Amino acid sequence: MTINYDKVNKAVNFWRELNLSQEEVIAYQSRLKYILDEEAKLDYAKYMAEQKGMQKGIEEGKKEWKNEAKEEIANNLLVNNMDIDFISKITGLSMERIEEIKEGLIQNNDDQQR
Repeated sequence: MTINYDKVNKAVNFWRELNLSQEEVIAYQSRLKYILDEEAKLDYAKYMAEQKGMQKGIEEGKKEWKNEAKEEIANNLLVNNMDIDFISKITGLSMERIEEIKEGLIQNNDDQQR
């Protein structure tokens, strides 16, 4: 015969609870409420952290997407021989970044010609 220790433990705990005085029952219930409240606080904190993390990820994704769009516009304007100062004003990209994009275009053209 196999002993089911979970059932035995539940039965012993139930028996103990039946034998508690009124003060012990109140203390037990108060402690249980405290534990459940703390668990709820932790769950809420975890939920809020996840929400904040998701929001931060969305904001970072938007910034990255905007930068990629600006660089694509700069790329197209450079292909059409627009002035770097003009491109900087239109896109908000730095002159240095536009120069880097221009160098990349030149290198791509050299690679394609080979």
